[in-house]
Amino acid sequence: MVPDFRNDGYLPEGLHCATEAEITFRFGTSTKQRRRLALRLRRWIELAQRVAAHRLFVDGSFVTSNPEPNDVDAVVWLADDFVDRVSRGDSEAVELETMLLTRRPEEIFAAEDRQDWDAWVEFFSRTREADGRRKGIVEVEL
Repeated sequence: MVPDFRNDGYLPEGLHCATEAEITFRFGTSTKQRRRLALRLRRWIELAQRVAAHRLFVDGSFVTSNPEPNDVDAVVWLADDFVDRVSRGDSEAVELETMLLTRRPEEIFAAEDRQDWDAWVEFFSRTREADGRRKGIVEVEL
C-alpha cells in the first residue's frame, strides 16, 4: 500500500509497491489531467507485462499531491530478450522501444540491468528542488 503524502506533497522516502488498480485509484482519478496520465501509465504497464519486463516504477508529479500534475515518469527494467523481440518485430516490443527512444508520449526510460535500475531509482528518489531532498517512488506489481 502506498503511504500518505508528507507535508511537502511528496511520498515518504522509499520504493513503495502497489498494484495497477491501487495506483490508478490513488493517483489517476481525481482530475481530467490525472485520468489522462493514468491512461498513458496503463499502456506502459500493459506493454511491460507483455514483453515480460522485470520491473517498472512510476514517478513525476503524478505521484505527488499536486492536483494537476505535469507528467508521469516511469522506468521499465527490460526483459533479457527485449532486443530479440524488437528484432523479430514483436509489436508490443516495437511500440515500447519507440516510446523509449522518443520519450513520447510522456517520459519513460529503460533499465537494462540491475545497475541501470538502481541508478534510475537513485535519480528519481530526489526532488528537483535546490535541496534535492529524498522522496518516494512507486513500483508497479507486474
